[in-house]
Amino acid sequence: MPVVSTIKEKCRRCYTCVRKCPAKAIKVEEGQAKVVKERCIACGSCAKVCHQGAKAVRDSTGIVKELFWNNAKVIACLAPSFPAAFPQARPGQIISAVKSLGFTEVMEVAFGADLVAKAHARLMRRNGNKLVISSPCPALVLYVKKYFPSLVPSLSPIVSPMVAMGRIIKRVYCPDAKMVFVGPCIAKKAEIDDPEVTGDVDAVLTFEELERMFKEAGIVAEKLPESDADGPVPRLGRIFPVPGGLLRSAELKEDICQNQVLATEGKEACTQILNELLEDAVEVKFLDLLFCEGCINGPAFPNGLSVFARKESVANYVKKKLTEEREARHLADMRKYRKVDLSRTFSSDDHRLPTPSYTIIREILRRTNKIHPDDELNCGACGYSSCQEKASAVYWGLAENEMCLPYLIDQLEENLNRLAQSHNELREAQQQLIQSEKMASVGQLAAGVAHEINNPLGTILLYSYMLLEKLGSTDSRKDELEMIAKEATRCRDIVRGLLDFARQRKLQIENIDLNKILIETISLASKQAAFQKVEIVKALDYSIPLISGDPVQLKEVFLNIISNAGEAMPDGGTVTVRSGVNNGGGVIEVIIRDTGHGVSPENLNKIFMPFFTTKKIGQGTGLGLAIAYGIVKMHRGSIEVESKMGEGATFYVKLPANSITKADGGVEN
Repeated sequence: MPVVSTIKEKCRRCYTCVRKCPAKAIKVEEGQAKVVKERCIACGSCAKVCHQGAKAVRDSTGIVKELFWNNAKVIACLAPSFPAAFPQARPGQIISAVKSLGFTEVMEVAFGADLVAKAHARLMRRNGNKLVISSPCPALVLYVKKYFPSLVPSLSPIVSPMVAMGRIIKRVYCPDAKMVFVGPCIAKKAEIDDPEVTGDVDAVLTFEELERMFKEAGIVAEKLPESDADGPVPRLGRIFPVPGGLLRSAELKEDICQNQVLATEGKEACTQILNELLEDAVEVKFLDLLFCEGCINGPAFPNGLSVFARKESVANYVKKKLTEEREARHLADMRKYRKVDLSRTFSSDDHRLPTPSYTIIREILRRTNKIHPDDELNCGACGYSSCQEKASAVYWGLAENEMCLPYLIDQLEENLNRLAQSHNELREAQQQLIQSEKMASVGQLAAGVAHEINNPLGTILLYSYMLLEKLGSTDSRKDELEMIAKEATRCRDIVRGLLDFARQRKLQIENIDLNKILIETISLASKQAAFQKVEIVKALDYSIPLISGDPVQLKEVFLNIISNAGEAMPDGGTVTVRSGVNNGGGVIEVIIRDTGHGVSPENLNKIFMPFFTTKKIGQGTGLGLAIAYGIVKMHRGSIEVESKMGEGATFYVKLPANSITKADGGVEN
C-alpha cells in the first residue's frame, strides 16, 4: 500500500492537494485527485491540507499490535518532538502511556540525533569545501532523489536519527527486540521501505495513530504517573526537531557573513534553494534542510497548537532535562555506541518529466479558450501556479482541461445560454401546441356551426333575395328585407372567418422573394377605399436572402396588417413598409408602421386574440390578426407590435432566412 492514497468517495474537486504538493505527485482523473505512488515523496502535505479527509495515510497500528503478539520485546522510540504532541500531559506521563500500550521499553530518538549530529560535525571537518546537504528529513531525501538527481551525491551519507536508534537497539542494545518509531512524520513510513535501511526499524507510528491507540485502550496520559525514558540518555539531540536543531546539536555555527552553513525549512524555501544550487547561484557548503517548518510542524501532529507553542514545549523539556541529568552518563552512552555504523548511501530515482514544446503548450491552452497569452489568468484555482504549468501537467497526464475554473465558468454560461434558448424554443413549441389545441377545438366548433348555421343562413339569404325581386321599388318592406339579407351575409362572413382561423392549412413551401410578396400586397391594398387618403412608402432592401415559405399565406398576413393600418387613418396618413436583414443575416424582418390613432395599452396584449376588435359592430370579425399570428408561427417566425396612442402602431414580422440564395438588387425607398 502507498504511504498516502486518495479516498475516492471523499474527494470533491477542490484541488488543494494539487496546489500544496511540491512534487506534483497528484494526478487528477475524472475529477479525482489521486496520489501517484512513484512520484510521491510522502511529505504528507496533501493529507495536512485536505479538509474533506480524502487522503489516507498507511495505517501501522495493525502491524504494531501484531508485533506485541509475536515478540517478547517491542521498544518504542519517541521522536524528539513528543513533548509537544500531547500538551495536556507532561512528557513523563506520555512515556508512561506508551508503556501502558504494551511496549517493553520507551526510548528517546534524541540520542540517535546526538550521534547523527556528531557524525555531521566530523563530516564537515574532513569534507573541505564540498557541498553537503543534511539527510535526516526523509521527505527532502526523496525529493532530491526524484527531482534533483544531480544533487544526490551531495546528500550526507549518514542515516537519520530514527535509523540510528534502530541500529543501536538491534546491533548493540537488544538484537532480539523489535523497534517502533513514533513521531509526527509521515515520510518516515516511506523511509523504512528504503532497501538501504531495511530491517533497522520495524514499524512507524504517527502521533495521530498513537493517540488513536490510546483511545482504543482507554488510556488517559494525563492521569498516569510520570516515568523516565529507557535506554541511552540524550542531551542536545532533543532540540533536533526545532529549525536549526541539527546545527545546534552538532555545534555548527550559522554565520550570515560567512554564508558557509545555512538552515532552511519549508517546502517553498527548500525548493528554491535546491534550484539555486543547480544554477550555482549560492556558495553555501552545508545545508540543513527540513521540508516542514521543523519536525515540530510535521503533518501528523494530533493537536492544533501553533509552531511557536510546540517549540516552547520542546525547549522547556530540553532545559529541564539538561538540568536534571548528569552529563557524565550521556558521555558514557556516547562512547558506548560510537562504533555503531551510521553510514548509508543514496541512489537517484529520476522522475523528472520532459518539458513540452511551446507549440504543444499553446495547443493545450487553446482547448480551454486561451488563444492568446493575455487569456492566461494564472488564477491558481486548478492547483497550478500558472496556466502554462497546468498545460504541462495536462501533457504529462497529471491534469485535466476541466480543472480550469474560468473555462468551466465560460462553459457554464454557454450551457446556460443554450438552456435558456432551448427553454424559449420549448415555450414557443408549447404555445404553438396550445394554439393548435385551441384551433382544433375551434375547428370542431366551427364545423358544427357551419353545418348548423350555414344551411339556415343560405335559406334566409335565398328567400330574402327572392322576396326583394318580387317587391316593388316603392314597397316599404324592401328596407327591412335588405337589412335581413345584410345581417345574414354578415353572419356568413363570421362563420367563414371562424373556419379560416380554425383550419390549419398546410404550408406550400417554396423559395420566395419576400420583397416581391410585399410589392404585390401593397398593390392590392392601395386599391382599397381606406387608402384614398393614405400614402404607402416602400423601403425595401433588395439584397435580403430568399426565404422558404408559403407565398399565398404570407401575402394574407401582410395584407391584413396593411389593411388594418389604412383603416386606422380615416383622415389620411402614411404607411411605411420596410424590409431588411437582422441578427447577423439569420432573420428577415418586415416592419409595417402607420401614423394612425394607435392602440391603447390595455388592448395591446389582446390584439392577436381571436374575435378581439376595436372596430364598430359590423365592421370586423376580430380574426384577421389572429390568423396572421398563426401563419407566422407556422413559418417559425414571430410577430410583435408596438404602439402609443396618437402616434400610430408598428408591426414587426420576423422570419428565418434561407441563406443559400440571395435576391439581387439594391435598396428602394
